[in-house]
Amino acid sequence: MPRPQTSARRAPADPAAAAGPACSGDPTEAHGPSGRPVPESEESVWIDAGWVAQIASKDGIFVTDEHQRVRAWSAAAQRMLGYTADEAVGRLCYEIVMGRHPEGHPVCSTSCPVTRNARRGRGTASYEVMSQGSDGEPRYFTSNVLVLKGPKGAFRVIHMIRESEERPPCRPSDVPATGDEDAPEALTRRELEILRLFTRGMGLEEIAAELHVSAFTVRNHSTTIQHKLGVRNRLAMVLEGMRRGLV
Repeated sequence: MPRPQTSARRAPADPAAAAGPACSGDPTEAHGPSGRPVPESEESVWIDAGWVAQIASKDGIFVTDEHQRVRAWSAAAQRMLGYTADEAVGRLCYEIVMGRHPEGHPVCSTSCPVTRNARRGRGTASYEVMSQGSDGEPRYFTSNVLVLKGPKGAFRVIHMIRESEERPPCRPSDVPATGDEDAPEALTRRELEILRLFTRGMGLEEIAAELHVSAFTVRNHSTTIQHKLGVRNRLAMVLEGMRRGLV
């Protein structure tokens, strides 16, 4: 009686072959678009500057890392804020954007809630932010955030900013004084010092170097002075300070 035919038993699949070409090095190693491992020194090349350059968007886009340094800056971000990529990339984001909530309290700082959330693996809901361009004029944006996780605890935060169609309502300190102009809210000694340095034509970085503080600190003082004097930009701040005899 003929034996029943049995199908040939297949050899166990080679796990390495099933997984595809072997990757050398750390299994958590980042890989670029071509599939090749990306050395740590190149980690940011394909997910930062080069990646942003390939995106066509009217919204401003910039990328920050886990240390709050700007890693990429789009042409639209330059148009909105006035800083070129050469001026922005490599700097701390809060020194460039220096955003404040429309009510006045700081959003961008060393304890940035967006970066703090990203460090915990969380996103951040969209929010309104008031910033100042390189010309000192106020800018109003809606900011949306994406978090891109990287190897070894690294991450990138992708900020997308869109110009707001409407300005937020003025706070009382933003409204020009009337009737009682000669009794404005008093400036502190440091604020008067900074106002006088602005009057001499010095910029943020120059004043920061002169006073041995960060540009972020100088810009916060500048915003406070503007609120106290009821103006919206540095030029008006200087002119109003001169008119009131403060400088």
